[in-house]
Amino acid sequence: MKRIFAILAFCVMGITASAQTSPITIGIKAGWNDTKINVREAKVESKGGYMLGAFARFNLGKLYIEPGLNFSNKKSYLKDSNNELKYRSVDIPVMVGYYLFKAPAFNFRGFAGPVASFTTRRLNKNFLRDTDKTMWNGRVGVGIDLWKITFDVDYEFGFRRFGDGAKAPHCWNLTVGFKLF
Repeated sequence: MKRIFAILAFCVMGITASAQTSPITIGIKAGWNDTKINVREAKVESKGGYMLGAFARFNLGKLYIEPGLNFSNKKSYLKDSNNELKYRSVDIPVMVGYYLFKAPAFNFRGFAGPVASFTTRRLNKNFLRDTDKTMWNGRVGVGIDLWKITFDVDYEFGFRRFGDGAKAPHCWNLTVGFKLF
């Protein structure tokens, strides 16, 4: 938890320092995710979860950098045993994006980047007991900005196994955000 607060403090200092020289957007976002965590040889179905968070977007012409801080609740469903695999995490994505079309009230953009994910709670210890607390994921997606509202669709995938027979999780995220300033 101390690491999360240190990273957050570092991000805030970076935002403050660069806000004087480049255009910046700060906003909030919420969304739905559809996560699948494959476990050993069990039949697994993806299941919906949610995400709440905040973002800062540093505009550099056609390019932008968008770090964020998100709280995620992700789930999968084991068909054979009627169990759910659930975990909660604090995610820190750092997306690098490109404006494919940029206008004052409408933007279409693509983005990709790493996500540091810190697991805060595993809700099914039978299957996820030996998981690491820190996961590294990748994310790629597209987004639309309509005035102050953002819509993003992205695919997130793990770079390594989740632990104890569970493969790296992968999920689809649908988010809606609001630019505060």
